[in-house]
Amino acid sequence: MAHKKGNSLLETRRRNRVLIKNSIFRTKNATRTGIAEELGLTLPTITTSVNEMLSEGILEEIPFSESELVNAMGRRPTAIAFKADTACAIGVELGPYATVAVLLNMKGNVLASSKEDVVDDDYEQMLSRLKNQVEKLAGYALGRLLGIGVGLPGFIDCESGVIRSNPRKGWAGKHLAEDLQNLLNLPVIIDNNVRIRAMGYELSRQEYKSDTFAYLFVSKGIACPIMVGDEIISGSTYGAGELGHSVLFMEEKGRIVPRCVDDIASERALFERCQKKLLEGAAPRLREFLEKEGRLSIQDIVASQQKGDMDVQKIMEEVVDCLGVALANVVNLINPGFVVVDGYIMNVQKNRERLLEAAKSNFYGLNEEEVSIFFQPNDSCWGAKGAAYYVISRLYLNC
Repeated sequence: MAHKKGNSLLETRRRNRVLIKNSIFRTKNATRTGIAEELGLTLPTITTSVNEMLSEGILEEIPFSESELVNAMGRRPTAIAFKADTACAIGVELGPYATVAVLLNMKGNVLASSKEDVVDDDYEQMLSRLKNQVEKLAGYALGRLLGIGVGLPGFIDCESGVIRSNPRKGWAGKHLAEDLQNLLNLPVIIDNNVRIRAMGYELSRQEYKSDTFAYLFVSKGIACPIMVGDEIISGSTYGAGELGHSVLFMEEKGRIVPRCVDDIASERALFERCQKKLLEGAAPRLREFLEKEGRLSIQDIVASQQKGDMDVQKIMEEVVDCLGVALANVVNLINPGFVVVDGYIMNVQKNRERLLEAAKSNFYGLNEEEVSIFFQPNDSCWGAKGAAYYVISRLYLNC
């Protein structure tokens, strides 16, 4: 019995340390007293664990600035934070338009980054290119390099590191995590890129807190994973909350027909509708971009909208209205504390305003007052940052 009790005590201390590390990482100006109140642990328990990590050199005490002090009496209070060079992680997003990689430290600062063209459909060539990209970043590592996180579209079994399905059909069934680990001799974890974006957001935000939030991502497809605490609702499929495959009923030529959200409001649908307008001789501003560059990008479409192309503007309004209705369905079903919207077309203020109007006009009951909607600032590295945060969580904070 004594042996079991000893093991139980060690396990309790380990679990408490995990909780404390997570609290410090997620909290701006974390204090011993604040951590104790948040976790429901005694102040001596917090103090003992924090002091151990201070002596190990992984934490530091940072004095509060004058503006942060509120009625401070006696000894000047200090915040607890991880040292920047305690550890670092590499994150990669195999996105639809580029492959982006970053090296992130424990302060969430990017030490180095790399952006390359979309990877090859050929799996072996992709591995070779990704190996070279990661190895270049690893040379800038300060402190312990924890490993590599990779986010990519499709259904990903993050536990086994296997790609269950992917737009590149030749990748299905591949053991991506194991293959990269053998090439790089570093731990590798993989997951769906939108799930990773949502988890990265949860790990990086240090002020606005909520037990539940939805993460609406608009790209070639539309996804909306739901975060509960620090976990994503996923079941056994490891999908991304494929909102794009839900159905709305739309009026077309006087008839009501069912349409998938992806077929109406994804970037793919936006491209198709704009290309149709060009074939009809419309969308003059967009045509200027096409003639200049030889092909269209999502940046061209958004720029055409901002330059006053009314054909593009009308298409964009219909896309955003559909997104608003789809988002309202999520809110009405889940009632999350807040929603994060991430997508290049949302860089335009009028698109943000229209989305808010379309969503809130379809909210049920008090949701309009109770649900806050935030827009993720445009950052081409954000998916890769999310993957690096994911590594920090899995391979450091929860160990």
